[in-house]
Amino acid sequence: MMNPNSKQAHAGYRSQGVIYDLDNLPVDATTQKWRLNSVGNHVLNWAGVPFTSPSILDAAIGFMKSVVATQAPVSAFNTFHAIQTLDRSPAFVDADESDDVIPLVAFTELLLADANDTWRTHYVRQFYNWAADWGYPNFSAEVAFEANQMRIGGNEKGRAVLSADPEAGPLTDLEITGLLNALKAAEDSGSLNPDEAAALWLSIALGPNSVQMSTLREEDLKIFKDDGGKPAFFHMDVPRMKKAGLGLRAGFRRRPLNTQIAASVLRLIHHNARMRKSSKHVREKIRPMFPRPAVRHSIEDGPMADYATHMTPPEFTRLIASAVDKLSVISHRTGRPLKVTTRRLRYTFATRLVREGVSKREVADLLDHSDLQNVQVYFDIKSDIVDNLDKAMAMTLGPLAQAFMGKVVQGSDQATRGTDPTSKVATIDKERNAIREVGSCGSFSFCRLMAPIACYTCKDFQPWMDAPHHLLLDDLLKDRERKQKAGMDARMVSIADSTILAIADVINRIEEATREAGK
Repeated sequence: MMNPNSKQAHAGYRSQGVIYDLDNLPVDATTQKWRLNSVGNHVLNWAGVPFTSPSILDAAIGFMKSVVATQAPVSAFNTFHAIQTLDRSPAFVDADESDDVIPLVAFTELLLADANDTWRTHYVRQFYNWAADWGYPNFSAEVAFEANQMRIGGNEKGRAVLSADPEAGPLTDLEITGLLNALKAAEDSGSLNPDEAAALWLSIALGPNSVQMSTLREEDLKIFKDDGGKPAFFHMDVPRMKKAGLGLRAGFRRRPLNTQIAASVLRLIHHNARMRKSSKHVREKIRPMFPRPAVRHSIEDGPMADYATHMTPPEFTRLIASAVDKLSVISHRTGRPLKVTTRRLRYTFATRLVREGVSKREVADLLDHSDLQNVQVYFDIKSDIVDNLDKAMAMTLGPLAQAFMGKVVQGSDQATRGTDPTSKVATIDKERNAIREVGSCGSFSFCRLMAPIACYTCKDFQPWMDAPHHLLLDDLLKDRERKQKAGMDARMVSIADSTILAIADVINRIEEATREAGK
């Protein structure tokens, strides 16, 4: 099915300058014909691309620039022609003409229209995933989620259900634990920029898409004070996802923030204020939460002028990726550094809500969806909770989970508060009916958390090398096994898993240090 307005689509093309392909050879993208560096006659001609929506066209251009830069010319050529088959879907044509979200049914229609060449739909799905990752408004993260579960011919790897995909699906409990611990430590050490830290905190806590975050402004943080004038609690007015007929920031959803995340956002606001003092691009009435270093001159005189100093959705996605790269969290599933996008964090946010027993309507509200069907995919996901966590598995997974963020010391003499008897942390040796000291608390503030359970996942805890950490580890594993045999809910069974893995990490570090000392 050919879009009747396809001849006008080329009018929206803008020069992309010179781009570089996989071999770092230049490709002239100033005109509508991109001649690829290949032996054959591989030309990408945008004049005939059947997309009338400026946003969809921009997404296609951005996607093809990334494909040209990362794939062989023949693959880029095939991909380019495959995404043009979208106009064979009536649902896509409707979305294109109305500049609306491309629905899941478009994939079904493509498979029916291309029964003998279903491989093309695989390329279309790659395009959809990429555009959803980079925040283009016509591409829904939830539609991408469901499309990834469809089996499409020509996909050689036979993509697994996205919920179990270690590269694109939701983060597991172990991965999110490692990410959060690394983020807390990085903020304390100042190794993340204020915008990186706040962006990551908000994306984890709120599950937004990159468009919502890129349109956020400092005024959206609401501070409510107590009778004494001190900040009591914080809310963030998150811009609603753009709906047909409504502009950006036309509506908001109020979301609570805990004090730690609010503090990170306030640090960013103070940082922005300092930057404005030395900037030549100050716009007093417009204060983006995530500003870009320079004005986007291409829009500063048009209807989108208010967003000329806002970070773009792709720039926000790169900010998240930069923050996670700095944290160097290793995925226990791949053994490689964790790669995260706003879309993955949105998936993670939703799946964790479902596992906590949140209703379908509440999940839809928190994700800013009006249709409950859009969130069904999150209720069909298999839990990633480890069913049988024994000591051997804990010792293996502990270092990977990065649950322990404190510092192992030789003994109380080397601890920060070693001379303070109140700093000592102890556990009970049930076999000997005695109290055994396991480490020191390095914090000078009062802690209301239960020791020693909460200590091993605290950055201020300093476990001693010669302490019997295995006693607490064995007790927690036995308690876990008891709960599991009693048929308790999986969340209750796994409630101490982070502590179990942190203790295992401590024991591993002590054993490694002992081996090194003996060499």
